[in-house]
Amino acid sequence: MEKEITKKIRVYGIVQGVGFRPTVSRHADSCKIRGSVSNRGPYVEIFAQGSETAVNLFIEKVRTCPPKRAAILKVSEEILDTKEKYPDFSIIESEKTKGEIFISPDIAICEECKEELYDSKDRRYLHPFINCTCCGPRLTILDALPYDRERTSMKEFPMCPECEAEYYNPESRRYDAQPVCCNACGPEVYLIKTSDRTIDMKGSDAITEARRVISEGGIVAVKGIGGFHLCCDASNEAAVELLRKRKRRPAKPFAVMARNLEVVQSVCELSKEQEEILTGHQKPILLLVRKEIETKQLCSSVAPGNPKVGVMLPYAPVQLLLFQYPDGIKMPDFLVMTSGNVSGAPICRSDEEAHEELSEFCDCILSHNRKIRVRADDSVMDFYKNRPYMIRRSRGGYAPLPIQTSGKWKGQVLAVGGELKNTFCIGVDSRFYPSAYVGGDLEDLRTVNALKETIQRMEHC
Repeated sequence: MEKEITKKIRVYGIVQGVGFRPTVSRHADSCKIRGSVSNRGPYVEIFAQGSETAVNLFIEKVRTCPPKRAAILKVSEEILDTKEKYPDFSIIESEKTKGEIFISPDIAICEECKEELYDSKDRRYLHPFINCTCCGPRLTILDALPYDRERTSMKEFPMCPECEAEYYNPESRRYDAQPVCCNACGPEVYLIKTSDRTIDMKGSDAITEARRVISEGGIVAVKGIGGFHLCCDASNEAAVELLRKRKRRPAKPFAVMARNLEVVQSVCELSKEQEEILTGHQKPILLLVRKEIETKQLCSSVAPGNPKVGVMLPYAPVQLLLFQYPDGIKMPDFLVMTSGNVSGAPICRSDEEAHEELSEFCDCILSHNRKIRVRADDSVMDFYKNRPYMIRRSRGGYAPLPIQTSGKWKGQVLAVGGELKNTFCIGVDSRFYPSAYVGGDLEDLRTVNALKETIQRMEHC
């Protein structure tokens, strides 16, 4: 009989908020491994006990078959001399540990959740906050690390028995998914009247009213994942001009959100590479060349005098519901979806900020009670010589991930920002690879503190 061994494994990288621990647990079950897995902040720590062959196979699966949204930077292994016997394999409570931490960005709604959203037999039918281990909010709901529900804004919404059963079921897509919720236990959308700042409608009534206002040429402030957008019918010249007048933005292009890929293809030139970016899990705003055809789907005021238009696809469930909802209201194929802020200010993230800054811009506010802890505007990307390049690096699978640079930066630090949209600093993390950290608006205290801490770490490299 093969001798049993026990190994301590540490996995560094994007391993929080991406379903890493549930995946490790499944690999352990398939390899008949006993032990545990937990988040330690900078890494996931695994104790694996079993035959040497089984343990090595398990480690190979952890390395080569991680969750879809994970990014492994380093794996360390250590054989332990211990007499402790693990009865089974379990996910244990996370502990805080000092060190470099890579936080998962927010992830656009996945295809499986999208199907459930419109399945009338599913218990999450039309649920504006549907998510799983492969999609949903991450950074923007985070209070502290390690990433667990009690350290996110979802702690205010205790799971119902059915959601709790999915959360603890290794066979479920929502196994250990921190933002998991449903219509019975999750956050709630509501409509706020800008006239007296009172909640006018809740739930399905609020969504229907927001759709009605937009379809009739009005403007609605919509709370999404990382902040508010100002939204109107992108085919309605009068509505877009009204938004320009109210926001005092006479010529700068507005970003638009398209119903689906097919309507984008009908009005814009789209290469295979651009299509992959547009439909991927990041869902940035992508600058696309408009076709030289007459179309009523996008009015000229969206991007006056500009051959390109900034287009994105819905990435939050509530945005999908604005386009398609069983209320008989006919919605346009494109919606203006521009940042909800006054000129020069960061995107609004709370009802209070929306009241203060956006009330004069919109006819009503479609909001919800899941708090946004870290604001995140939409990423903006263009293509040059058939290759993507970033104009604004933010929400959607990008920030706060590191980006690789050359080794010549070792021992040096460059910190820049934030005159306009971004703050960033660049240097080397000697344990992994040189990396740059790109953050949000400088006024955000969390960004300032993170920037200071990163510079201090880099100064000691």
